[in-house]
Amino acid sequence: MKIIEGTIPTGKLWRALLMLTPGRPLGKTWQFARALARVNSGELIVAVIIPDSSANQLSQGHACLAQIHEASQDDYVKLLLIESAAYDKELGRFVQQADIDLLLTYAEDPNWRDLKSIPCAVGIVRGDQKEGEAAVTPLKRIIVPTSGGPNTAHALNFLLPLTPAVQVQALYVVPARLGYNEAALGRERLRHLLNVTDAGDRIQTQLVTSPSVIDGIVNAASEECDLVVIGASRESSIDKVLFGDIPAAVVRQSKRPIMIVRQPQNRLDNLLGNLFWQLESLKVRLNLQERTAVYARIRKSARPDADYFILIALSAMIAGLGLLINSPAVVIGAMLVAPLMSPIIGAGLAIVLGDTRFLRLSLGAVIRGVLLAIFVGALAGLLRLHEPLTAETLARTQPTLIDLAIALFSGMAGAYALSHSDAAGALPGVAIAAALVPPLSAIGITFTTGHFQESFGALLLFITNFVAISSATALTFFILGFRPTPAQKAQRQVQTRSVRLALMLVVIVALLLTIFTYRLAQDANRVAETRAIVQQSVIDITGAEIVSPDDLVIHGDVADGDAPLEMVLTAHSERPISYAKVAELQDAISIELQREVGLTLSVIEVKNLDPKIPPTQTFTPTPSSTFTPGPTPTATPTYTPTPLPTDTPTPLPTHTPTPLPADTPTPIPTDTPVPTPTRETAVITSLYGLNLRAEPDRDADIIAFLEADTVVVLLDGRETADGLDWRQIEVDGQIGWVSAAFLAPNQ
Repeated sequence: MKIIEGTIPTGKLWRALLMLTPGRPLGKTWQFARALARVNSGELIVAVIIPDSSANQLSQGHACLAQIHEASQDDYVKLLLIESAAYDKELGRFVQQADIDLLLTYAEDPNWRDLKSIPCAVGIVRGDQKEGEAAVTPLKRIIVPTSGGPNTAHALNFLLPLTPAVQVQALYVVPARLGYNEAALGRERLRHLLNVTDAGDRIQTQLVTSPSVIDGIVNAASEECDLVVIGASRESSIDKVLFGDIPAAVVRQSKRPIMIVRQPQNRLDNLLGNLFWQLESLKVRLNLQERTAVYARIRKSARPDADYFILIALSAMIAGLGLLINSPAVVIGAMLVAPLMSPIIGAGLAIVLGDTRFLRLSLGAVIRGVLLAIFVGALAGLLRLHEPLTAETLARTQPTLIDLAIALFSGMAGAYALSHSDAAGALPGVAIAAALVPPLSAIGITFTTGHFQESFGALLLFITNFVAISSATALTFFILGFRPTPAQKAQRQVQTRSVRLALMLVVIVALLLTIFTYRLAQDANRVAETRAIVQQSVIDITGAEIVSPDDLVIHGDVADGDAPLEMVLTAHSERPISYAKVAELQDAISIELQREVGLTLSVIEVKNLDPKIPPTQTFTPTPSSTFTPGPTPTATPTYTPTPLPTDTPTPLPTHTPTPLPADTPTPIPTDTPVPTPTRETAVITSLYGLNLRAEPDRDADIIAFLEADTVVVLLDGRETADGLDWRQIEVDGQIGWVSAAFLAPNQ
């Protein structure tokens, strides 16, 4: 398409495009297009199409433009002279370039059947060819036959601004053979249609009974009527066989101008429109008066004032202190105080309305409240700089996909509760579920205490809550009927961009949470494997048992395979556990985990009793006053009895030797101890203890485990192997080798 005269207008205005060919008279379609552009504060582009730029065609084109200019000199009417032999192939690009909302053309033109790919709404007119007063006579009455479908609802949306200057009447025809039930259905569909379009009493309704739908529409149009607007047919092939193609039949029989309209061919708009139409059956949509009250209430609460910032600061301090003392009750109280939910819900409402100013107001309130809450949380973190993070704080630093789901449903519940006064009692529960301020306090605390990785986790949790809640509230408000009008073109474009951005942010947050959840699952698996190894090693080596998960506390980063671990165990055992067993247990755990492990074991001695099995009494011999001789000695005695005491003391022989059996070992005389010189000692300096090995080699067998500060005796043996200096030592009667680097003189 080549523009010979005129320019394509710019700016975000509602626009209609009327396509004319030279010689076509201006009729009701011209008046209709002008009226729409005027009431919507938009523009009307009248494009005169000529097949070529020959002198004859140019002359006809300029004559047509002069006729239009004479009929109207309004600023909102823009004239174009376009050369195009087959405009249907290039019309889609032109519509997008000129940002057209409604395209009007004539059924008599040869290209109208190829307009299915046009992205904007399309109206095809037939029967508007009369000369004379139609060009200057304003519209008075428009009939809109309907079966209650979405195309008719779309037509009523852009016809509504014409009222009350133009009488718009929605018509439902009841076939006479269907009787009372069909009439009741027709009244319900008309009521539903007016509710969907927020028409109120601005659009009249009429229910007529006729032998056929086509006859009813044609008869109604034969009365004083300027234009008949019919939604494009969406019936199935079976319906067309039974009832006929109603719009096509009306076009053939009516003597009035007929306009067939269809919705814009935009995937996102059509998807949202179809979703909206289906949700109408749930009857959750608010009427215009209710939506106005909700908008005023939410916008007022989303505006930041002194109370807003005071409550944010108090809530953040309460949450910070609750996190520091590990008190869930205090943290819940902070959630109830925080007013941060209001501007976030306001952002969701601004998104669905496409209200740029409202959106900036809500986001500004959220950002300032967030910064204040983080600052107050950082002040709270100064109270405990050198203490570990509590469980409540850590819980706000590990977001998962479940947190995303909670935030989505919390946002939907909050928007619904704010939109219905009888559901306002649910708001405190929504505030608790959303948990907006505690993550912000956790950011300040972890940042102050130097836990920067945990700060990122808490920040991700808040971003998850904000994105999910604002997106969910936007969806809820859309379901409740909030949306820009067709004439609010700039708002509709803001809405479209905002919805796309919100969906993109939800996807990005979901991906980040998926990665975060996967890492948390891996860490949990490592911890579970470590605990399982420790518990099994305790059973295998000591015979004891770890009863409760709290009986095994692991300090250190389990995910870091090179970092040492400190374990505090509480074992339940039926018998005492020796020091050697504890050392063996520590070595076994270190070998299984392939890392250095420090172990502290507390033993609780228990006795297992079965109520079904009573204990067996054990016979205890009682001393007797009568002497009982022992058994006769044999060559290999197995037991030497000890005479029991008698009432009369008997002196024991002192010098008389007693013959011993042949196999009884002879006592060895004890040598007189000889003083030995003082031996050199050393102390184990390794914080995690040291293995005593049989040979000066890292792979040699482990004889024992020596704890830190153990005093050992230094022997003469010295070796160098594996890059280490080895020293032979003795401890508790065991001789082995250790690395000399971990020995220090015993002062």
